[in-house]
Amino acid sequence: MKDHITIVGNVGGDPEFRRLPDGTPVVSLRVASTDRRYDAKTGAWVDGHTSWYRVSVFRTLGEHVAASVRRGQRVVVHGVLAIKRWEAGEKTGTDAEIDALAVGHDLAFGTTVFTGAARSRDETPAVDTEAEWAAPGAGAESVDEPQWQAEPVATPF
Repeated sequence: MKDHITIVGNVGGDPEFRRLPDGTPVVSLRVASTDRRYDAKTGAWVDGHTSWYRVSVFRTLGEHVAASVRRGQRVVVHGVLAIKRWEAGEKTGTDAEIDALAVGHDLAFGTTVFTGAARSRDETPAVDTEAEWAAPGAGAESVDEPQWQAEPVATPF
């Protein structure tokens, strides 16, 4: 079983790009995620515990992260979580590592400009756009939407 996780946090240093012995590109970065809560007594936001995650990003996604993400930027990372034990002399510990499936800027804290990557003709898309299930309504029965009888409640804000 794989544990999927999504975190939001700040990049701790510029991503480090390298290639594995087989030529596969990989980018490594650390992301700090800090819990925040509003303290009604003081009227201020208070920082809680900070968790650090090691994030590995492979192949094309890794190349895109290396070209797009920098130290201090706020990002959203989704991937597979692994908790790994380590030893260094007499010291031992654990690291939370994420094999990233998706990485992007947190647009609540800034803007970004998206540039689509060109694919070669022989590169297959990540999603089979020709599949029957990909076409709206293909292979599925038509289901009537429920008709709601109640009026919407006024928005509380």
